[in-house]
Amino acid sequence: MTGRIVSLPPDLDDFVLTSIESGRFESADAMVQAGLCALHREQKAEADKRLASATAEGDVFRKLWEACTQSSFSLSRW
Repeated sequence: MTGRIVSLPPDLDDFVLTSIESGRFESADAMVQAGLCALHREQKAEADKRLASATAEGDVFRKLWEACTQSSFSLSRW
């Protein structure tokens, strides 16, 4: 695993220290990992939601592709 040095503003540093002192997290590393995992899940969920929305609204590129594959139109001539 690659080590990183991260600088935090005072309010976030206090939050990390308080969370460790309260026993919620073992270390700053554990807290940062949990936070990054949560952020990753959130961003993936947002991306999945955007994809589902685009598909539901009728993704123009998907419609174009389907039209091309269902007709005699051939991409090979381009």
